[in-house]
This record gives sequence, structure tokens and C-alpha cells, in this order.
Amino acid sequence: MDVDGAAVQTYTHFLQRDALYAKEKPYSLRYTPPEGFPRANIKLERHNLTVRDVRPVKDELLFERDGCQIIDFNSRMKYDDWDDDANIKAVYLLEVADRLRSALGACHVQIFEHTVRKRHEIFPISTGEPYKYNQPTSIAHIDTTVPWVLDMVRSLNPKKAEDILKHRIQCVNVWKPIVGPVRDWPLAMCESRTMNVDRDLEPCDLVYPDYVVENRQVYFSEAFEWIYLSDQQPNEAWVFLQSDTDPSGKPVAHTAFPIPSQSEKAGPRESIEARALVYYGGF
Repeated sequence: MDVDGAAVQTYTHFLQRDALYAKEKPYSLRYTPPEGFPRANIKLERHNLTVRDVRPVKDELLFERDGCQIIDFNSRMKYDDWDDDANIKAVYLLEVADRLRSALGACHVQIFEHTVRKRHEIFPISTGEPYKYNQPTSIAHIDTTVPWVLDMVRSLNPKKAEDILKHRIQCVNVWKPIVGPVRDWPLAMCESRTMNVDRDLEPCDLVYPDYVVENRQVYFSEAFEWIYLSDQQPNEAWVFLQSDTDPSGKPVAHTAFPIPSQSEKAGPRESIEARALVYYGGF
């Protein structure tokens, strides 16, 4: 799409091309490994980016064509509610499921994960201690792969999986601010038409103590074009595709990024994202 908004000069991180990955899959352990075992084999490199503001044309983004869309989303959640995980599950995730069914024309939605992020005041510098909240992710990535999504479908729906898998399934991320406007580490999307899925992506294992998530790391390309929504408000949500069993659906890489002119005077970013399986048949 043609983007007429102002551009931000910034940076983010990408997977470094390395012969290692031809014989060893990229991985990152999300726990302390035994002594002498590397916590990760992911090698990153920093690249400068031009990120264009879609605010003037935000209503022209179409999920089916672009893999991402900005939707109106007025939640019943109040600010203090976001610290109550039970309340998020009982109220917000149901709202997300309803909104996705309506926006995408799906027959059923299952939300399998959500993450609240509140940037620590000294991020991206490490405190040396675990953060209370998850922090922005300043690495270009895609949350899932199709094989991992299919395994998740089978795990969540063991009795219906055979019928469900006959129909289209998408994995979708819904991301929105808790407070706004967002001027501190907003989210950038890589326009899907500028990405070559076979050349630019590398499957990677995020290994937790009791499960593994297969996501996709991104190699840098000069062809990439990046967009963001300036001054994003809590009633504005990004909906973007991460995996699709239909080959026509192209996943959208994303990353948080700093705005040098804003980050020092803006309040730390607070946001929530929900990852959902979106079904178009079998239920």
C-alpha cells in the first residue's frame, strides 16, 4: 500500500546469516541451562530502519491482503484490571475472541496465550535481575510456524482435530496499548508483500522447561518496508497474521523499536498481546 505518513529513522535486530544454521537449528532456552550448555545459539545483527506512519491511511489496511489491519477495540477493562490475570482471562480474552470472529468472519477462535508488557525505565539496558513484566521485543520475528500451529490445534482439540484440519486455520496476534498514546517503543510491521518467506525466515525453537514454541527469526533484507501507527491509543488494536494453512496468507514480521525524539520524554510503553487460533470450519 502507499504510505504517506511521516517516517521515523530507527533500528532493530535481525538474525545473522551463518553457516551454523544449516546443521543446527536456532534456539533459545527460556530457563537456566546446566553449566557449560549454551543458553542460545542465536546470533543477531543490528540494522537501521525507516518506519513509515500509516496513521493517514490506517483504514486502507486489509487483513486478507496485507496480513495486518487496525481495528477499533473498546475493552471493558480498567487500568488496574491488567494486573489481574484471572480478570484478563475472564473479560479481555473473551472480548478478543468475539472481536476476531466479527472482524475476520471466523466460526471459532481459541486464544492460547497472552502477554502483558510494561517497559522498565532502563530497558533496553539490563537490570541484572528478572523484570517484573515482560519487556518489548526488539528483534524482528514471527510468533509461530504452520507445523507448530497444527500441533497446537491437535493439542487443544484432540477429539475434533481431524475435522478441524480439513479447513483453513490462522494464527493471529492482537496487540494493543494499555495506555496511550504510544510514543515509546511502538510496534512496527513489515509489509508482507516485501518479504520472501523462503529466503528471509528461519525456524527457531524457544525452549521452556515444559514446552517448546517454534517461531521464525528474520534475516535482514533491503527490500523490507516497515510501517507503524503513530500515537496508538488503547482503543486501536493491531490484528496481524502469524501463520496460515492457506499458502495465500503471508505472515507479518514485527518488532518493537525506539523513537529517538520521543522515548526519553514519553511514558514507558504498556501493552497486551493475545495469540489466537482462528478457525473457518470444523466446529
